Parts: sequence; C-alpha cells; structure tokens
Amino acid sequence: MPLLLIAGLPQVGAAANDADEAPGAGAQPAAPPVSAPVAPPSAPILPVPAAPALSQRPSVGPLELRRQGDALELSARLRFNLPEPVRDALYKGLSVIFTAEAVIYRERWWWLDARVSRAQRQWRLVYQPLTQRWRLSLGATPSAKAGNAALAQFFDSLDEALAVIQHISQWRVAEGSALDADDTYRVEFHFHLDTDKLPRPLQIGALGDEDWELDLSRQRTFSLERLD
Repeated sequence: MPLLLIAGLPQVGAAANDADEAPGAGAQPAAPPVSAPVAPPSAPILPVPAAPALSQRPSVGPLELRRQGDALELSARLRFNLPEPVRDALYKGLSVIFTAEAVIYRERWWWLDARVSRAQRQWRLVYQPLTQRWRLSLGATPSAKAGNAALAQFFDSLDEALAVIQHISQWRVAEGSALDADDTYRVEFHFHLDTDKLPRPLQIGALGDEDWELDLSRQRTFSLERLD
C-alpha cells in the first residue's frame, strides 16, 4: 500500500503542472465572440438636392404715369439681384451708385422724335462697419436743379436698402407745360449700376465684366388725355 501511494504522487504532480500550464482549465468555457448585427436590406438613400439659388432675371415692371398738378409722375417696380462681386465690394466699405433716368419724346411720324424732358436721380449706397448699418442717399444729379439736398436713410440690412431702390414711387419726370394733350409721347426708362463712379482700379476691373453689369430698361407710349 505505501508503495502504491508513492507511485501515485507523480501523477498528482503532473496534473497540477498541467493545470498551471493551462490556466482556466476547469472553468466555464469562454463565450463565442459576438458579431455585429447585420442591418436588414433597405432602399438606397438618395442625395437631397440643394435648394435652388434665389435668382431672377433683372426686369422693370409696368411704368405707371399720372398727372399730379402741373407735373407728370412715374412709378415702377424693379426686380434684380445684386451681383456677388458688388455685394462683396459693399461689405468692404465701397460706396456704389445706382442711376435712374427717364427721357420723354414727342413722337413725330414725319421726322425724328423730339426730346421734351429728361429726369435723373441717383442713389448712393454704402455700408458703415462701425454701426453695422447701411446708408442710402438720394440726392441731386448733374442734370437736376441746383439746391436739391441729398436725403439719407439708414437700414439694418442690405435687403431693406435695396427694397427702397427697387420701388420708385411718384417720381416727378416732366413739367406739365412741356406736354401737349393732343400729342403722343414715349417715355424711356433706364436704370443701371454706375461703374463710372467706382474707384479707378475697380473701373478697370469691372470693364467688360458681366458680374458688374446691371442695366434695366423699359418704355411705353402715352398721351395726356388717356392718363388717369
């Protein structure tokens, strides 16, 4: 019996060594790795189209004419988007001038039409960085009567200032004494961004550049007896 016990000792030691060499033996088997869930097939995701840019072709609405006392007045709505280079220049503190002109001709079938009146007005728009406001001045032009003082308005946004420019209301374009009730007339309206008033370097850069071109025009014929 003692010999049998001694003979069995190496076997116990060997089992212990095996347990040391294989840690975790006798413990619960490790759980198999969990794979990431596979998403069920679905419809392909389509790209969302970008919102279209708000662009509009420059145009002039119908020219409205009315007699007011001894004068002829013109009203019109302008539709245009300011070109991006012009916006950039404005935000850098550059002043930009817009000019409107209304020329009235007496139509003559036997000869060239005769010009009987010409009116012009200008808006000067400038951004003031210190106050972060827009200053819009409507004043005299070289062809206007002397003594007309510039009228200035201030706006919190560029769009508000442009809305005033785009709405021409009750503009006195001719004296009643220059018009005859028996004749037919044609009024030609023009509106443009005056690049001639830009600083010289910008004048050269804007020359022939479509991004700096803003020119609108419209005309209509009328007679005094048909006006409201």
